[in-house]
Amino acid sequence: MDDAPTRLQLAAPAKLNLSLHVVGKRRDGFHELEGVMVLLELADELLLTPGDGALRVEPAGSGAPRDLASNLAWRGMVAGLGDPPRGLSLALTKRVPVAAGLGGGSSDAAAGWRLGRRHVGAPERAMDADLIELARIGADVPFFAAQVAVARVSGIGERVAPAELPPATGSEIVLALAPFPLPTTAVFAELREADWGRAGSSGNDLLAPARRLRPELDELIRLAVAAGVEPRLTGSGPTLFAALDDPERADAVAGRLQRGGVSVLRTRLRAEPASIEGVPTSTKEQG
Repeated sequence: MDDAPTRLQLAAPAKLNLSLHVVGKRRDGFHELEGVMVLLELADELLLTPGDGALRVEPAGSGAPRDLASNLAWRGMVAGLGDPPRGLSLALTKRVPVAAGLGGGSSDAAAGWRLGRRHVGAPERAMDADLIELARIGADVPFFAAQVAVARVSGIGERVAPAELPPATGSEIVLALAPFPLPTTAVFAELREADWGRAGSSGNDLLAPARRLRPELDELIRLAVAAGVEPRLTGSGPTLFAALDDPERADAVAGRLQRGGVSVLRTRLRAEPASIEGVPTSTKEQG
């Protein structure tokens, strides 16, 4: 039926920080950042459906909040709708590790925002004013809402400009997941002015404070080097990554890390942002 209620589905990709530099500190205590961010094929999945206002999060042990006030996908959807949701439910399937420096929660928020905007017939592409508001939900939300695969991000995350992929950046990604948490607030609290710009043009200034907080990160770095790569930190960590040209080499590196006891994910750079897909509701679901 052409007029059947439509479910809206959207992937919420993970991200990497190919570079992340601290360039200043504002009066409100937030740090000014500059860097290049890219999307990954690794992604969560959001499904907006006619329903009773429920939020469903799968799998059960994903670590994503299940209450409406804390779940970023739900908060993003509400911001996109502009009003409290009525007659809508949201299902979130988590595949991106939580609190790993991969932007999973922020991507969920941006995807929820886009779904909400589509539902009310508003433009999905975020304007500058939207990006400023979305940065209040999370610093990485504007990048995901801007719908670009590669971007130069600055400020506290609210300034997003499309960019070219830096030269010699491989598209085959190996993610080395740390077995310990590393809260973003703790990393920034540990950040010293001497760390600013310390990482070099393609590095991450948050690596030094992350290593001071979690010396165990050095062992993960050692294992990655032994596997044949020079790993980099994404976000505030604790995930390390390598971007390689050859898929066979990437698979071999992942295998060596796994044999060393490291939890690994293999993915690729995403060539373009995800698009919303309309999924017609079946007759069975309507009845």
